Order: sequence, then C-alpha cells, then structure tokens
Amino acid sequence: MKKADLFVQTQKKLTFTYTWLILLFLVLFSFIVAVFFLGMAYREQRQTLLSSMYATENGRVAVPDLSDSRGEDLYFFYVLDGRGKVLAGSEAFPQNGSANLEKIGRWQPHRDEFRLEWIPASDDRHDARKSRERDRLLFVGARPLMADDGRSGAIYAAKDVTFYFEVSKNLLLVFLIILVLFIIVAMRLSYSMSKKAMIPIQQAYRQQQQFLADASHELRTPLSIMNTSLDVIELENGEDFTSYTQEVVSDMKEEVGRMSRMVQHLLLLARSDSGSVEFEMVSSDLVPKVRQWMLAFEAVAHQKQIELKAELPERLTVTGDVERVKQLVYILLDNAIKYTPENGTVDVAMGSHSKHWYLSVRDTGVGIPEEEHQRIFDRFYRAEKHRSREEGSAGLGLSIAKWIAESHRGSIEVESTAGGGSTFVVKFPLV
Repeated sequence: MKKADLFVQTQKKLTFTYTWLILLFLVLFSFIVAVFFLGMAYREQRQTLLSSMYATENGRVAVPDLSDSRGEDLYFFYVLDGRGKVLAGSEAFPQNGSANLEKIGRWQPHRDEFRLEWIPASDDRHDARKSRERDRLLFVGARPLMADDGRSGAIYAAKDVTFYFEVSKNLLLVFLIILVLFIIVAMRLSYSMSKKAMIPIQQAYRQQQQFLADASHELRTPLSIMNTSLDVIELENGEDFTSYTQEVVSDMKEEVGRMSRMVQHLLLLARSDSGSVEFEMVSSDLVPKVRQWMLAFEAVAHQKQIELKAELPERLTVTGDVERVKQLVYILLDNAIKYTPENGTVDVAMGSHSKHWYLSVRDTGVGIPEEEHQRIFDRFYRAEKHRSREEGSAGLGLSIAKWIAESHRGSIEVESTAGGGSTFVVKFPLV
C-alpha cells in the first residue's frame, strides 16, 4: 500500500472515529433526556392513579363520575369482587366497557400494580363519536381491596396516555431527521478535524523520508570510494599482506558491501514511500528468466552443498515489472540459501490458477516461529538477530519483497515453523 493511500485510510478512520464519538454523545444525551422525561411522566401518572384508587368518601371507596370527563382525567374506574363482578364503576367511554373489563378481568393484583394496555376503538358503527375514536394506550393501575364483609376484590383505574405515545412517536421521528442531518454535519466536521490532525503527521513523515533519502544518497559515494580503495590496496599490495591483514581487509570489504546494500535498500524504500518509483509493466514469459536468475545462485548454493530445484511450467506469460520481479526472486533465494544449513534443499515453483499466478520458494532451513510470521515483513526486523548479523542481513529484504508484491496488486505469505523450513508464496493477479 502506498503511503498516500495509508494517510487516506488513516484520515478516513479518524473521520469515522470522530463521527461516531459525536453521534454517541448525541444518542446518549437524547437517551438520558428521554428517560428523564418518561420517568417524570410515569411518576405523574402513577401518582394520579394512586390518588384515585385510594380516595375514600365517608369511609367508602370514592367512585369518580367519568360520564363527562372525555378521558381527560380517568379513562375508567372499576371496583370488582373476587369473581370479576362489577361492584361499582364509571367509564369515560361506555361503549368500550366490555373491552375494558376483558383487559382487567383476569388480573388479580396482590399489591399496587401498573400495566400498559391497548384498547381497540369501538365497533359501534352508529356511534356519532366513532369518527373520533381510535385505539388507545391506557396506563392501568390496580390494588387489592378487602370489603367490609370480608370478601376480597380489587380496584382498577386507567389513564389515557395515548397523547404521550403520539408525542413520543413524533419526537422519535424528529430525532431521526435530526440524526440524519447531524450525521452529515458531524462527518463534515470530523473530516475537517481529521484533516487538520493529519497535517503535522504528514509533514513529519515527509521530513523523515526526505532525510532518509538524502542520507542514503550521500552515503553511496563515500561507500563506493571505500570499496574501490580497498580493491586498489588489495590489488597493489595484496601479495605483501600477512594473513591477519588479508583477513582485516576482507572483513572491511564485507562490511562496506553490507552497508552499500543496506543504503541501496533504504534509498529504494524511501523512494517507494514517496511514490516516485515507476513500474514498467510488460507482458513476458517468466519461465526462462527465473531459470536464469536461479543460475546466479548456483555457486553460492554449491559452496554450502545446497541443492537448488525448480518446478516450472513450460511457459507462463504474465504482466509485470521484470526487474522488480527479479529483485523479489533474488531476495527470496538469498534468504533461503542464507538460512538453510549444509546439505539442504531450496525449491522454486511457479504456476497459475484462474485468477492469479504464483511463485513459491521453499527451503529446509531453520524456519520461523509462528508468532513472528507477520513481523518478518517489517523493516529492520530479523527473526534470529545473531544469525542475521552473521549473514550480513539488515532486515530490509522482505520489506522490499512485500512492497514489490503489493505494487503488483499481489500478496506475499509465509508458511513456516521453527526448525521445519519456510515456504514463501507470492501471488500476482493475472492481467
């Protein structure tokens, strides 16, 4: 992934994070306000019902007259005996009396209890008020009652809270509209905030990459001079060197070579981060090229008595940057031979499927612990630091291999266990 894309993805994540935080605050605030007002309405209606159910007149239950109330005060008030028979009662809408009793007939309260019940509209087609009737939501309270003759009963009272329900629905609709508008505003605000937050990060990153590129570029010349000077010294005075001097010069050349390779890798990665590396995508048959690239490692493999094997098709025409694919193959083969002990094997295979072609390099080397599979593609990370240092590795090769694979819209994976060898599989899409 290019760093520009990485910054875009990071900015998107920040935008969504800010947006959800703002929306979470809005939802929590709305929820708290809604619970507060619903709690107030519940306490108010509950207190009204309790006052009505416990009201007395001359020591008897006070039954309110609801014939002209139209439901503004109470919707109904009943006193029932233990068998459900109405002992006393009053209704704001007598045509709904049977529906009222049906809702409460089997309800035997043991203490002060409250419920919400829906009462359907009257089915009386001749009722002049039918056009104004609708399903009603009732807040019903009940309490047990003990009559003077010792018989048990219950008092039921109900308030029409349809208005509160309708208001709640309208408020919910308004809230959803506000929420949609708020999401738009929040996303614009979050985008602006994330954009400002990314400015110092991008500036620091560009300065870091510029420094890395400048330092790598400036180091190339002195390292080249040092390497050339060591060759001249060895050429002119090599015959007079003692064994110790020869060993020192050889170590110096090896270290200069290692530094040169690391500088080249750093410069390449710096250029890739800035997006200045161009890929020349051409169509070609990679099979003969891969055989040729493997020949370059025959001598190194022979020194360690490592057998190089190839399992390649007769022909495989793909589209890609040949030089970059060559660099990737070199990195994988170099690592495989470095970390494979003597008398081991390194297998190179290629093939294709319906949507992609692949290249794999398998060795019988030291392997990689499973917990380090993802980290080995990080820059400067080395699974076995002491061995990597001895082999002259700076921990940049696999980072470059991953960059090459992803620049071709492909991927690189590793299958390995400690002591069981490693298999690196690179997959490229068929274009």
